Amino acid sequence: MNLRQLEAFRAFMMSGSTKGAAELMGVSQPAISRLIDQLERKTSFPLFDRAKGRLVPTPEALLLYEEVERTFVSVDKVRELAADIRAAHVGQLSIAVLPALALRFLPLVIERFRATHPRTTISMTIQTSSKIEEWAAAQHIDFGIAEYPFIRAGVEAEDFCRVPQLIALPHGHALERKKIIAPKDLAHEAFISLTGNTTGRHLIDQVFQRAQVARRLVLETQYVAVVAEFIARGLGVGFVDPFTAQDFHGRIVVRRFEPDVDFHLAVLHPAHRPLSRAARAFLSLLRAARNEVL
Repeated sequence: MNLRQLEAFRAFMMSGSTKGAAELMGVSQPAISRLIDQLERKTSFPLFDRAKGRLVPTPEALLLYEEVERTFVSVDKVRELAADIRAAHVGQLSIAVLPALALRFLPLVIERFRATHPRTTISMTIQTSSKIEEWAAAQHIDFGIAEYPFIRAGVEAEDFCRVPQLIALPHGHALERKKIIAPKDLAHEAFISLTGNTTGRHLIDQVFQRAQVARRLVLETQYVAVVAEFIARGLGVGFVDPFTAQDFHGRIVVRRFEPDVDFHLAVLHPAHRPLSRAARAFLSLLRAARNEVL
């Protein structure tokens, strides 16, 4: 016996006639009769009494129907799950992101995603760019957002943004009157910096070395959000990315810096594992939120 025969039998038992069964299944009445005849041959016992031109279920048919109904409850659940997967309504996402996007930007995107995909579970880990690249190459995550450059094989990188970093100042700072700030303007300022093991710190160091300007470093931290918090408290000046600048809107003043110091991010995912429907739906919201910020 096959599933189609059982569907015809179930439809008949639910509707009480071949006509009703045909309407439920969207087929002709002869097709229903043929499927039921095939099922009877497979079971080797009569399912219906055909006296007086009507199909009357036998006791054996009633017993079979109970089991068929239990089976179709499971089948219906499978169909519902398949529909949810097709619509990206259900699944699991494992994401790794660098700290600059983790405090407010990613939670905003997750909030929007959860509004339409409440049955998808999400794991978000905050990591350094090198660790995110490592995890993507090892297929430990569905995707991550990390800062260039990348060196590992087995990773596909899609540009997420390439924008200039900004100089952040406390409110009321003397440099607030300038529209564009250069390295020489910061020569005597208390400077708050990322630690030396970050890509951003390396790029900023190169700019000041080329300009032959020595900074007065007063504080170092691993996280741009902490740099911004120190600046908001009037402890110095420093660089922030546009996402962190958005997070601290109203608490710090930002200005353009020349020459540009790139904030260059990519979405990384395993090269040999296709993105799930849920991941593609999330990335669509992620790009839209990025466009709002930038």
